[in-house]
Amino acid sequence: MKKQVLSRTQVLLEPEQLKELARIAREEKKSLSGLLRELIRGALAERQAAVLARAAREMAEAYYSDGELVGYSGGDEAAGGR
Repeated sequence: MKKQVLSRTQVLLEPEQLKELARIAREEKKSLSGLLRELIRGALAERQAAVLARAAREMAEAYYSDGELVGYSGGDEAAGGR
């Protein structure tokens, strides 16, 4: 297995946040750093999914609001594309 390269950083947390994170890490038998990496990975993936969903909505709105673009979809069906 390839060794993971990590960077050190410092994060300031509220005491209640640190206490809760430490509790969760203990329950899940993980290090606090490992838990934080997991939570950050999930938050970043969620954010990326939201960005992609927003882009898809904007593209769909542009497609369906542009008469020239929408006109091409009818030709696809006539050509046996769908």
